[in-house]
Amino acid sequence: MFRREYRKKLFVVLFGVSFFVYFLSLVHFLSGFEKRIFIGSLILLISMGLSSFLSKKLSEPIEKLEEGVKRISQGDFGYRLDVKSSQEFEELSKSFNFMAQQLSYAYERLKEQTDNLIRQNEELQEFNAELEASYEQLEALTRELELSERKYRLLVENIRDILWVTDKNFIIEFVNSRVVRYLNYTPQELVGKSLLEIVDEEAKETLKNMMEGKVRFAEVSFRTKDGLLLLTETHVKRLKVDEEVIGLQGISRDITETYYIKKQIEEKNNEILAISDVGRLITSGSDMKEVLKAIVEKVAGLLNSPLCAVREYHPSSGKFLLLAKGGELKDYPVSEEIRLSEKDIEELVTSKEIKIKDVDEFPHSEKVTPIFRAKDVYSVVVVPLVFGGETKGILTVWASTNTVKNMSLLRSVASAISLAMENSKLYEEIKKVYIKTIEALAYAIEAKDIHTKGHSMRVSQYAALIGEYMGFSREKVEQLRIAGILHDIGKIGIRDSILLKKGKLTQQEYEAMKLHPEIARKILAPIDLPKEILEAIAKHHERYDGKGYPYGLKGEEIPIEAAILGVADAFDAMTSDRSYRKGMSIEEAVNEVLRNKGTQFHPEVVDVFISIYMNERHRLEEIKNQVLESAS
Repeated sequence: MFRREYRKKLFVVLFGVSFFVYFLSLVHFLSGFEKRIFIGSLILLISMGLSSFLSKKLSEPIEKLEEGVKRISQGDFGYRLDVKSSQEFEELSKSFNFMAQQLSYAYERLKEQTDNLIRQNEELQEFNAELEASYEQLEALTRELELSERKYRLLVENIRDILWVTDKNFIIEFVNSRVVRYLNYTPQELVGKSLLEIVDEEAKETLKNMMEGKVRFAEVSFRTKDGLLLLTETHVKRLKVDEEVIGLQGISRDITETYYIKKQIEEKNNEILAISDVGRLITSGSDMKEVLKAIVEKVAGLLNSPLCAVREYHPSSGKFLLLAKGGELKDYPVSEEIRLSEKDIEELVTSKEIKIKDVDEFPHSEKVTPIFRAKDVYSVVVVPLVFGGETKGILTVWASTNTVKNMSLLRSVASAISLAMENSKLYEEIKKVYIKTIEALAYAIEAKDIHTKGHSMRVSQYAALIGEYMGFSREKVEQLRIAGILHDIGKIGIRDSILLKKGKLTQQEYEAMKLHPEIARKILAPIDLPKEILEAIAKHHERYDGKGYPYGLKGEEIPIEAAILGVADAFDAMTSDRSYRKGMSIEEAVNEVLRNKGTQFHPEVVDVFISIYMNERHRLEEIKNQVLESAS
């Protein structure tokens, strides 16, 4: 638009000037010569002046525009045109100024972007330097990693354990070459296969618990390619990504040989413990039948036998009598006595070797035959019980096989049982002599006074009866029995004038009589009686309220054995005739004991004694009348 208007103006001006010159030329042509020279010169001057003016006037806006372009090209984006010579140049000036302003804005943005680019370039150079350093470190780490990987692979391939990795579904992703030696599989055969396919049923549950994090270490049985089981000690680690379990890593060590060695050690240890227990039972002092029962129960449990028995051999009859039985079938019918063939007896008695016989060849109750079959019992191991070169009996062990692994254990136990049986016989004989000696001492005391004859025996039986009712062991009841027999042995040290006096004792005589419990302790101390017997004898005259003698003990300070002896002694004294009075009836004596409960007598002992009277009065009467009859 601007160019078209400017051309139009330029055309009009040039056309006007040309027309004016043409007009002057025409005048010049029509004038005379002299005038032509003057007019020609004037026209030339006017043309030159007009041309110069018009040229300057027309070129001024162009020069300003050129100056503006030059200034802007030099970077002076603040320069502005102010041309108002014509409307067209005024509009051109505004356009130029707008362009200059936009260029200024664009320059500032470009400058800012350039600064940013320069800064980013500097940062990029720094990063590049760091990257180069990191790259060098990475190269070094890569070399180290390659070296470590070679070492790790060498370690993994040469380690004696099986290393394996599975995904969360137990699919094997890696396994080292050691698996070839233990399971006969190659790693290629196992990768992609489920780990659960090469373990036993119990191990499957164990591995599932490991995947859930419940177990980290356990014994796992792998199944080899040949179908055999390999017992391993397996440690695992759960593999996680963002706390999500993605698999399992494990190391399994073969402990099959160790397991069997450990099992053998345990078996030997059990044998040693069993023999130790048998020895402890034998020396416990308990009743021999109870000891034998405990031993056969121990053997039955150790050898997993449903029935064990100890039988004593009687050469005169050729029979084997049952002494004890144990095992889960002990409550079923078992023959009390059996006979063996002459051949078996001869082998057992002469060769004294262990025999293994089929169940059908060994005597037993027909009622238990179906049970033996149900329990898969096929044989009987017969172990002779030998002592002093003689067979004293047999130990029979019923088993489900025709062999027994623990022959040495059976021989050791049989030897201990034989010794125990022989010791039991000797003990019983010694015990009888011992009891007879004690009774003789008691009779020596009672022989001085016919009215006290049988007193010690009766007190002994009353005390033993109370002990049985209180749930004492057989050993403690026997101690009460002996204490009862000997409780007045100290009266040997009391003068006959006091001991046999028919009337009431003086205070001085009574004080002398009160010394007999302590005298009894001194007499009996050298023969090494159990402490319980000595305590019972020395303190049987103590009272629950503390008014007794010789020590003035009270309440729970008095040993329970002494308290029992005190009730038994007082009850027999009340129910026995004396030279100066008639004995009470059982009912009267029981009421007197009850009346003195908590004062003279121990409350617990009185309650037990009353219970005996209420439930088994006849036993009290039997003790009282039996001895009275022998005395008469």
